[in-house]
Amino acid sequence: MNDLPQSEYLRLAETTLGALEAAADAADLDSKREGSVLTLELDNGESVIINLQPAIQELWLASKSGAYHFRAKGGQWLDTRGGRSFSNLVQEAVTKQGGPQLVLD
Repeated sequence: MNDLPQSEYLRLAETTLGALEAAADAADLDSKREGSVLTLELDNGESVIINLQPAIQELWLASKSGAYHFRAKGGQWLDTRGGRSFSNLVQEAVTKQGGPQLVLD
């Protein structure tokens, strides 16, 4: 687990989900938020799911290309296995499944 205060984890996680929702809107990609779960719904029926895991201070990404867990480190979310950034992996997941290019900072 991270050494972040829980309030900081929640702030970072919510900011990330908000930015992803905004990027989806800008790309004309449907998104649906239910509590701590954000689903990106592609026009071809595919989906990419992102959810918060507050108990272990992670973000999870599920897509056809795999499942990933991310922890906040140095101001960004990094994959716990390979160290890749959340923004890169979510962009890759959406485009690999036939969705539009997302622009994330």
